[in-house]
Amino acid sequence: MKIIGQKHIDHADLATGQFNNCQHTFLELEFGTWQTISVKLPNGKHVTFAFCPASTPGEVECVDIHTTAGKTYVNGNKATSWQQSLVGFTTGHDTFATRDLKENTGLVTLLLHSKHNTKTPAK
Repeated sequence: MKIIGQKHIDHADLATGQFNNCQHTFLELEFGTWQTISVKLPNGKHVTFAFCPASTPGEVECVDIHTTAGKTYVNGNKATSWQQSLVGFTTGHDTFATRDLKENTGLVTLLLHSKHNTKTPAK
């Protein structure tokens, strides 16, 4: 993985990966290898992004996302986990919220590979 740039974004453009008007760091992943980024938050907690390789050239299977910012709980393996709180949303409303689930969410995965994107978007 390499840093390919850092700059202040004045006009967000999601199509080019420029999210929010702020300082932005751009990274480029290498094909076919596991790569992880961990970010230390001001409170000492972390958010980690683990990019999982795909066998298809030019694709990444998924990115596992985990934070130590949530409340701890004992998971099914009797180990300490951190509750992951996520909200999905679209214009005007949420589409899901893990905090509304009866069971704790200990890890989330953002599916990136084209095989996972087969559903026709709602209109």
